[in-house]
Amino acid sequence: MEITALEPLPPGPGNDLRFRIHLRVFNPNNSELALSGLYYTLSLAGHKVVTGTSSNLPPIAPYGQDNITVDATASLVGSIFAAAELIGGRMETVPYELEAKLGLRRSIVPSITVRRSGEVRLTQYR
Repeated sequence: MEITALEPLPPGPGNDLRFRIHLRVFNPNNSELALSGLYYTLSLAGHKVVTGTSSNLPPIAPYGQDNITVDATASLVGSIFAAAELIGGRMETVPYELEAKLGLRRSIVPSITVRRSGEVRLTQYR
C-alpha cells in the first residue's frame, strides 16, 4: 500500500480540516484480496494528523493493484503543527508515515497491518 496523493478538501462542519487520501493497494497473492475495512493513521511532517476508518472497499485481483480513496477529518492539534511546518518550509511534497490495518473477509487471519513512509505531493484536484 502506498499514498499516491493527498488532496485538501473544503472545510467540514465546524471548519474541520478535511483531506481525501488516494491509496494504491497491492495484492502479492494468487487469490483475490477481499477487504472488509480499513483503519488508518496518517502522520505528516512527523505529526499525527489523521486517524480514520473506511468500509465498502473493492476487492483486489490476484497479483493486482487498485486505487482507493478515503475521506478523512484531521486532528486539530496535529494539523496545526503540520501546517505550521509545511507553510514555513513552503513544501510541494511532504514526508508521511502511514499505518493501516486492513480487515480481510475470506482469510485465515482477520487482518494485516501495513506501515509505509515516504513523500507525497500535495495535490489540488479539480
